[in-house]
Amino acid sequence: MNLIRLLILLIFFGLFSPAAAYCQHMDPKENSVYVYNFIKYTTWPKKKNNVVVGIVGNTPLEGELQKLFSRKTSSSVSYSVKRITTTEAKNADVVIVAAGATDQLREITAQTAHMPILIISEKESMGHAGACICFYLDEENDYKTGYQLSVRNVHARGLQVNEQILNNAVLIR
Repeated sequence: MNLIRLLILLIFFGLFSPAAAYCQHMDPKENSVYVYNFIKYTTWPKKKNNVVVGIVGNTPLEGELQKLFSRKTSSSVSYSVKRITTTEAKNADVVIVAAGATDQLREITAQTAHMPILIISEKESMGHAGACICFYLDEENDYKTGYQLSVRNVHARGLQVNEQILNNAVLIR
């Protein structure tokens, strides 16, 4: 009987412990819409007719972006999504760094310094490593996806984001 109680307690505390929060995952479909809006509401120094989104690392976001952009045919802007290496980042307009590839973020930042490239990280708090926008799970808002914005990093790259992006972001340094 005591063994059953102990098992129930372990299961109960396992479900409601902070460690259970790490089991939450971001929704790649939702994040693809975020990325689309980040692109839509970012101003580059030169008008973009074709936006190249490069992805470093493996992420299900890649497939979701390809699906989303394939439906955006009526726009005057075309989009392409491709897997890239860190050295190819300078050829993209947007670089998404998958959560498992954030160790490459500093190299990407160094190779693309002062270039008008929007760098988005799937891992939170990567502004210190050069990301402009970082996704995170908002624990206080039922683990919904949120994003952090480094205005300093955005401006250092000669980009501007509109108030909609700014007002909905958690600002970071």
